[in-house]
Amino acid sequence: MNYFPKKLFNKLKVYYFYFINEKSRKFFFILIWRKINNLFNKNSGDKFNKNFILEWCNRKTISEQNFYRRIGLKNSQNFFDDKKAYYLQAKLKEKKLKYKMGGMAHLNLIYNLNKHLFPKKILETGVAFGWSTLVFILSKSKQASLTSIDLSYPTISSHKFVAMAVPNNLKKKFKLLRGIDNNFLNFFKKNKTFFDFIHYDSDKSYIGRKKNYELVWNILKKNGCFVSDDISDNSAFYEFIKSKKINYFIIKSSSKYVGIVFK
Repeated sequence: MNYFPKKLFNKLKVYYFYFINEKSRKFFFILIWRKINNLFNKNSGDKFNKNFILEWCNRKTISEQNFYRRIGLKNSQNFFDDKKAYYLQAKLKEKKLKYKMGGMAHLNLIYNLNKHLFPKKILETGVAFGWSTLVFILSKSKQASLTSIDLSYPTISSHKFVAMAVPNNLKKKFKLLRGIDNNFLNFFKKNKTFFDFIHYDSDKSYIGRKKNYELVWNILKKNGCFVSDDISDNSAFYEFIKSKKINYFIIKSSSKYVGIVFK
């Protein structure tokens, strides 16, 4: 099958699974509306091309250790060593899955920031298999709360695999909200619910990030930390930090770039 017919087929299959699953059917109509809206919205495209953003990310990137020094973290730790048993247990579960549920976030970064900043209220958008969720749970203080937003993958029974990396005995240590990130972010803003640490790893589209970054900024407490994965996908993060005129850090994780800002 050629690339474009295959891509179209996969897209149709995604929407089909959302539609046939009673629990996710309402998301089918929302996602269809998003597609139609993006087609007719002239402002839905990047204002800067991807090569420009990639060059900017590469130019502004600092090492992970340099970043830790800049924020006053003297002794960074390694999640994969400190919590090896949890990591290996989750990795074994992941290997048994029949389909890929998305890759890891920058787990060491989350682990060290969480242990250094001691946030009381944490929010993550995008859970999938639950790597970042696991790290947040293992590194947060006992008094801290973790709220996680996830829209299940559009395949039969995929909702059962969300946060599978988290052992059953730790499931009560976070609150899982199933649905569209923008809806919950708007809800938090309306109800004046604020967070100390927000990790964004959900809607990766340009228009989705443009809307959600603004909401994230509104519900982030003063001196709070905001981390966004995959910022080189489009120009949304670049436009966000330029419009707010805020200091930022960029570090590289494998072939991806992670953006970090403090309010």
